[in-house]
Amino acid sequence: MANAVSRSNLGAWLLKCNPALWDLAAFIRSGDRIRSWAVQRNYRAAMMAPGDRVLFWVSGDGRGGLPRGIWGAGHVVAPAEDWVDAEHGFWRDDQSRRGVRARIQVDIPLFSEPVTAAVLRARGVVDLEVQRMPQGANPSWVAKGQLTVLDELLGDR
Repeated sequence: MANAVSRSNLGAWLLKCNPALWDLAAFIRSGDRIRSWAVQRNYRAAMMAPGDRVLFWVSGDGRGGLPRGIWGAGHVVAPAEDWVDAEHGFWRDDQSRRGVRARIQVDIPLFSEPVTAAVLRARGVVDLEVQRMPQGANPSWVAKGQLTVLDELLGDR
């Protein structure tokens, strides 16, 4: 699969969360939904447009009951914007928080149960960019064909 995303091959954006840097468990307990997320200022963030679909991916080793996989789905609300003073919020790592330079406004409700990486692999989903390049910056992306398969797994979530 090509590494370059374009409007013609984009199925959805994928935003990644590392629970070692951002306290996802505490956020889940808050009962809120994801309303904005840090992104790199790059051509991908510039492409993100209101209405685009967004998936929320949790990375890491699964400690704390937070297995790697897709934890939410929603859409972009507003274009990416510069953001140099990220609030403390749920950040665990202040250096990472201070490194935020841009964010995207989104509306992403979290699922009660994620679609785990193990379930994805079992269903043959092994070629997502986040699986091939887990250390890549936000945003990642999902191709149209990949999203068709993911939609079957996401169902009515």
